Amino acid sequence: MTQHSDLSQTAEIPFGHETSSPGGHRGLILATALFLTGAGVVAGGYGLTTAMYSVQAVALQAFLAALVAWIALNAHRLRQSRAEAETIVASSAEEQPAAARQQWLSSADRDTEQTYHAVLADVEHGRRLHYLFVAVLPTAVVALLIGLALFVRGAEEAAVVPEAQATALGILFLAISCLWLVLARSFSPISSESLPEAHPLVLALRESQWASVLAAVGLLSQMVWAPLDWWISRVLLIWLLAVAVEQLARLLWAWLGHRGEHAPFLPPLVSFLRELVFVRGNPVASLFETVESHWGVSFRSSWAIRFVRRALVPTGLMALLMFWGLSCLSMVGPSELGLRETFGHLERAPLQPGLHFKLPWPLGRVLRFEVKRVRSQPLGYVELDRPTAYLWTNKHAEEEFALVLGDGAEAVVVNAIVYYKVREDDAGFLDYALRFQNPELALEGFGYRALMERTRNSTVRAVLATNRDAFATEIERLMQQYAEENRLGIEVVDVALFSLHPPIEAATDYLEVVSAGIDATRYVTEASGARRVAIENAAAEGAKAVADATVDAARRVGKAVEESAEFVAVGQAYDVAPEAFELRLRGDVVQETLADRPLILMDKSFTLTPGEFFFDFRGARSEEGLNQGGR
Repeated sequence: MTQHSDLSQTAEIPFGHETSSPGGHRGLILATALFLTGAGVVAGGYGLTTAMYSVQAVALQAFLAALVAWIALNAHRLRQSRAEAETIVASSAEEQPAAARQQWLSSADRDTEQTYHAVLADVEHGRRLHYLFVAVLPTAVVALLIGLALFVRGAEEAAVVPEAQATALGILFLAISCLWLVLARSFSPISSESLPEAHPLVLALRESQWASVLAAVGLLSQMVWAPLDWWISRVLLIWLLAVAVEQLARLLWAWLGHRGEHAPFLPPLVSFLRELVFVRGNPVASLFETVESHWGVSFRSSWAIRFVRRALVPTGLMALLMFWGLSCLSMVGPSELGLRETFGHLERAPLQPGLHFKLPWPLGRVLRFEVKRVRSQPLGYVELDRPTAYLWTNKHAEEEFALVLGDGAEAVVVNAIVYYKVREDDAGFLDYALRFQNPELALEGFGYRALMERTRNSTVRAVLATNRDAFATEIERLMQQYAEENRLGIEVVDVALFSLHPPIEAATDYLEVVSAGIDATRYVTEASGARRVAIENAAAEGAKAVADATVDAARRVGKAVEESAEFVAVGQAYDVAPEAFELRLRGDVVQETLADRPLILMDKSFTLTPGEFFFDFRGARSEEGLNQGGR
């Protein structure tokens, strides 16, 4: 069999039928692909912005279904191109040189190269690119995104959605499910010969319909039991992950697997999991029919099974009706007080903790308020996600608000936490529930008003030097006074003031001013100390000089007295014996003169004249000679 005959057989898909209808069903497939892609983009962007789990799940399902539509659209185009190429081959069009198509031919194709046309090689190339860039890679990306959404987020990260927003989104998803139903019914009459992907598109659109309905149920259930939305989203993501993995495996097999002699050019995208649930409008009927068609197990012969199948829908409706009837009951917790709302009208009678009756949803509901829990609210700043202790000169809050002081030339930042709770008496509780839409926001405004009243006529120095306990007590008193005057229904428990400083923007200048003041005080202290030290040193030196002078004067006086006494004694001695005194004086002089010299006594007979002495200067001369010789 030649290559031409092998490729022209496409598993009972007459391509001439597609070419006979210009464009085929391209418009319907393109519109479906655009609708699904647009819904996925809008839902994905909104889900990421609001962190709503169910919206993200619906977005991923829309992307997965949109892949089926884009694959079908490109397969439809390739089949038309293949039919046109076969027409050209049949009409014996001019073939391209063999070198131009060698890159597209496998080893098996080269044996029958003489019958292979270049246009068929182009179509075969397009088929391979179709699997790689339109089918396999996008499906892998969507499967990865589904896995990340499924395994990364936990129940504690589920976003708290306001009831009004959840209700609006639920109604919107129900409306979108109707659109998917209309599109599914638009593809249902199309035969597989005309569009092989018609049945897979029907299954994908029914899956989109049920995903939108489940997401709507999850969103609407937040008014009854909020965790149900998270569980529905988890089940939906698990289902999508299984479908994406199956689709990826089938695409890889079709792309890389061996094509037999009668293998189709582009086999339809089959999904067993989707057939198992969505081959019929009723998932239970779909399950029975899929099991019967694939394994031959018939559920029609047993009357019990027929009875179950017939009773399943009424039983499900009864269960839903009973579940809806249970919404007439509402529990008010032990730390809560409630208000009953009937047709949008709030009764002015607080509901005490316990079980209470109301009209079923959405005709009535019970609003619950925690009245025993002490809440906190930052005042003067917007707190960070992870509070960290820093110096006030560094950023330690998301945003801080400066209060203008005095004449407007100074500013100060006050960081405090206000602890408050809802009043438990009937009048106060009704004021909190009915008078203000957001009493916490009003309390925050009154807190800033109290801060301004306390600081507007002060200065930075006075504010920083104030007693913080007294400051916090005054703020608490003013806030409680404003709350009572305006009937907020809030009791201010405490105000904790933990930071009081100038604005961070002025931290450098403020620290420079403080440092200059400290330096000035230090200089004054050092100068005063130096002055006192100098005075003490001068006093000590003066006292020492006076003492020294006194001692010297006493010494001098004593010496003068001693000398005068000695002089008087000498005079008296001279008067008594002048010759003896003179001899004594002469002897003293001689003794003093000859104290360090050798003395030789000689007899007076050696003297030439009376009173003459001989002195020996030989020792002195010899010493002088020695000294001169040494020099």
